[in-house]
Amino acid sequence: MRHVESRGAALHVGSAIATSTMQHDSTNASTLRAAAVAGTTRGATRWFVPVLTTLPVAARRCVVRNPLDGTALELSAGEHAVLSACEGCCTLAEHTERAAKKLGAPPEHRSAMRELLERCARGRLLMALPDVVTRFGAPTAAAAPRALGDVVIRTSDRPQLLARLLASAEALEVRSGRRRRWMVVDDSRAPENERANRAAINASRALEVEHVDRTKGDALEEALRAEFPAFSREIDWLLGPGATGATTAGRPLNHALLRMAGRAFVSVDDDALLEPHHAALSEAGFAVTDEPDELLWYESEEALWNACPPLALDPISAHEQWLGLPLADAWVRAEQQAGELAVIRMAAAQIGRFGAAARVLFTHNHACGDPGSSMLPLQLLTLPECSRLWIAANPQAAEHAFGRRINWRGQARLRLAPQRVLTFTTMAGIDNSRLLPPAARIERSQDILFGLAAQWMYPTSWVVDLPFGLPHLRAPAKHWLASSDAFMQEPLHVVCSHLDEHAPRIAAEFAEERLTAMGALLLDLAAASDHALAEMLLQHAADTGSRALFAIQTQLDSATLPAPWKVALAPWLRSPALALDADALRGRVLEPARVRALLQAYGRAMLAWPRLWEFCRERYR
Repeated sequence: MRHVESRGAALHVGSAIATSTMQHDSTNASTLRAAAVAGTTRGATRWFVPVLTTLPVAARRCVVRNPLDGTALELSAGEHAVLSACEGCCTLAEHTERAAKKLGAPPEHRSAMRELLERCARGRLLMALPDVVTRFGAPTAAAAPRALGDVVIRTSDRPQLLARLLASAEALEVRSGRRRRWMVVDDSRAPENERANRAAINASRALEVEHVDRTKGDALEEALRAEFPAFSREIDWLLGPGATGATTAGRPLNHALLRMAGRAFVSVDDDALLEPHHAALSEAGFAVTDEPDELLWYESEEALWNACPPLALDPISAHEQWLGLPLADAWVRAEQQAGELAVIRMAAAQIGRFGAAARVLFTHNHACGDPGSSMLPLQLLTLPECSRLWIAANPQAAEHAFGRRINWRGQARLRLAPQRVLTFTTMAGIDNSRLLPPAARIERSQDILFGLAAQWMYPTSWVVDLPFGLPHLRAPAKHWLASSDAFMQEPLHVVCSHLDEHAPRIAAEFAEERLTAMGALLLDLAAASDHALAEMLLQHAADTGSRALFAIQTQLDSATLPAPWKVALAPWLRSPALALDADALRGRVLEPARVRALLQAYGRAMLAWPRLWEFCRERYR
């Protein structure tokens, strides 16, 4: 400990504070957001509450220690209750107000609570945000954008969409005056679609495009098998073609990660267009949060484009300027491009991402059109903050929200995210200059699992959300499932939940060892008994359903959401996709054997991957 400050008299905040049960903070989120923005404009300092260690020293006294720098204070039980009621990164006034609400403190105690928090701030139990930011180190002032490898286009059996995307790539090169190398990684099952893709590439004469077709994919697999015969099974699972009708969206990503080993690149899906649009929601300043994307919905594409007009921007350059950037430089760049910090919402554990090794690992932009999420409309059921405010102001949108998937999905500001759910819906920037994990070849949501694993490999990594959208226009268009439809448990969501629960306890320092530890976690779960694995799957399904039902009921109980929205939402309380009775749960839970096979294959692939990636970095240098 660097020092301990003790006070002879305990802070008198009343026995109600010292012994009260924590209550739900019912403060309206939009009110807090407005207060945070107002505090920023007045120059009020925000104070971050780290994960603190409490050591009892007497019946009603304890020492509270900040493990980040070793400072400590001795507090009474009542003082400790007040400090424990604080969380996040707020001004002292906001911390005081929130603590008072949680503890049910009478108004006359607020000045004493504020005095305590000021003392905790002086004693560094609360950390000033500027001090937290200095943990990134000094800006380099000379940071240049990381040079990109090829722009990777992932495609599968959709030659018309690939031709449309290549036409938009040609138009982008004309507008920007910049030529790039493009790589089409082809996961087509049907030979005629591969031939049609090749014809579309040949027709795009103005572009420099490499077609990684079945022949080139086979050549990479053969080279890896020759070098690593012991990993033949893993290579086949990572890179081999899928069975008829199988979803193998992770396969082209694995090819791209190996072909681009050692280089950052931008990945584009074949149903996107390289035509940037303004955000439907736009607010001043930049944000530091890891909250879900907002989702707004429109009755027609015309209405969507009216809300998101065209934007003169090179979207690839917009990603390029952030990838691999040290966070000290990224923070400065965010201030230069968007203005001062407007919102910060972080859990205490996320303060570990403020460190000298912090880099931008991924970049992400908005989606205009199909939101790219699964057919179950979970985001509508759990509805983020700004989306709630928007539907309150636009109640007529409830009529089509659960029908057509004509949406804007994104953030209202440029955002530095300590951790976020990564999706490859339109375009994503990937800093593959350092080892990243392999993607799960099969099943849906491989991008979510890939992003989660990568962010656990690099505990100080960040994601930058860029404030523009790209069109995501599927053909044919997809639709949300109805509330009466059943929906099976998602295998990769089960893997995500397991990693998210256990990966925080990985202690290894280096990324390769952390990836190995994650592989071991999956293999350990795969070795569980049939009964234990079945119980885990049942618990996961119940947890997913109960969280969604709670979020639905919260919306139905809200005084601010309009009646048409509640009418559209109410049937989901009876949805078989969310039902919690035993028969319904068992009906949508996966077979343990299927999940076990996935865990074994992906766990083994994680263990083999570093050697495959290093080999390809030398091969394609």
